Amino acid sequence: MKQFDKVLVVANPISGLGKAGRWLDWVVRKLRRSAKRVEVMRTGQAGDGHAAASELRTGANLIVSFGGDGTFNEVLNGADLELCTLAVIPAGAGNVLGFELGMSTYPQKAVRQILEGREERFDLAICNGRRFVSMFGAGLDARAVELAHEKRRGFMTHMHYALPILRGTIECAGYGIKVRLDGRPLGSGLGQVVVGNTHSYGGRIELTPAASPQDGLLDVMCVKAEFARMFGGFPHTMFRTVHNWRGITYARGRRVEIQATASEVPFELDGEAAGHLPAVVEILPRAVRLRAPRTFCPIQRCPPVQEP
Repeated sequence: MKQFDKVLVVANPISGLGKAGRWLDWVVRKLRRSAKRVEVMRTGQAGDGHAAASELRTGANLIVSFGGDGTFNEVLNGADLELCTLAVIPAGAGNVLGFELGMSTYPQKAVRQILEGREERFDLAICNGRRFVSMFGAGLDARAVELAHEKRRGFMTHMHYALPILRGTIECAGYGIKVRLDGRPLGSGLGQVVVGNTHSYGGRIELTPAASPQDGLLDVMCVKAEFARMFGGFPHTMFRTVHNWRGITYARGRRVEIQATASEVPFELDGEAAGHLPAVVEILPRAVRLRAPRTFCPIQRCPPVQEP
């Protein structure tokens, strides 16, 4: 079992349905059996996780994100990736990274997976200077995220996104998003773009099903505005079966440039509202150290369509 000099637990008490708040004390007691020192940060507002991670600078360090993908994204952006190993105990609504790693959603098992597991190197994506490991979305889904988080007053579930998705579906026709991949035009007149470093978009929802966080590539799914309007209100799981349809383009590369003709077209990173277009996304191969279960095996699939 791995021993650590210092462990920092960054917990978001309101992630998902409050799982982190209920299980935090138990998780800390278990971690103290394998660490010389354990510190805890309960986040109360945006930026708390980033600040806590940025202060951890010395020793053989482990930072455990106990919350949703947004909590992990703050930790990722605050941490010194040369010194720190990161881990996640999934407790949010989507749990994209946790699903990719094969982490249990039961905190008791997730702690064992961290302590008994192994270190894996994941690719690191950078968007306009901000790090992420899972996905970038611009257009319809980002607008839904923006609307849902504007009205957030506490716990979040998938149901909180239902009405925002419908509103985003109506608005996306006028976005005029265009994409260049590795310097070549990939798509224009788009209502939705997803850049995936992981195959999962949210739990079992997959919009970039061939993506791997260890191949040094970004997978890009572009959806024409009329296609996004037609199907945007339906579960996103359908996209996995229609990547060959005329309204969708799927490709892979290392640098993605996303612009829009409309003003203030939003984008999101790891499920969190992150700004407005334009955006540039690039990949740094194997730049993040993560604790993964011993059984971890990255999913390898062929792209659903040929790359242009």
